[in-house]
Amino acid sequence: MHILKKTVIAISCFVCPIAAQASENYISVGATHLGGNDVSASGAGFSWASFSSKEQNIGFIVTSSLAKEDENDFFSTSHATLKVFDVNVGPIFKVQNLSWLRLYPLVGISHANMEGCIGNICASEDKNEFNYGAGLQLDIPTTNIYTEFNIKRVMGDFNKTNMYFGVGYHLSNTFD
Repeated sequence: MHILKKTVIAISCFVCPIAAQASENYISVGATHLGGNDVSASGAGFSWASFSSKEQNIGFIVTSSLAKEDENDFFSTSHATLKVFDVNVGPIFKVQNLSWLRLYPLVGISHANMEGCIGNICASEDKNEFNYGAGLQLDIPTTNIYTEFNIKRVMGDFNKTNMYFGVGYHLSNTFD
């Protein structure tokens, strides 16, 4: 978990000064679902994209999500919990001639915590894995609202797919 905290701090130190200067920001919140190999964890996530000016067609995006699955065996004393947290970054591109569409690739790190108990005996395991993915943002006409979808593939032993669907708001700096 320490590497994940350091990653979040490093991204924040890079992103916060740039965001204060940015002319356009896109912020979304939504639901996330992690699935594959008998795993079905759900949770919440967010994304934030920023462009330095309205004329810029390339910006950057930061996304994060947390998914959790609890399994309880009703007829015994066994219990299992899976929590997966991820942080991702990438460039985001405004598509020329399609001003309502933005596309982005992502790379990041996922931290999985698995804990299982049978009676009073518990065990846990932590894993950090790299992930990669892509996403898109679609503006809703005549509003500052947009929808967003991204999908990420977690590599390594964990080998799962994480999908995010969110609704966002376009913040534009009018002091340019």
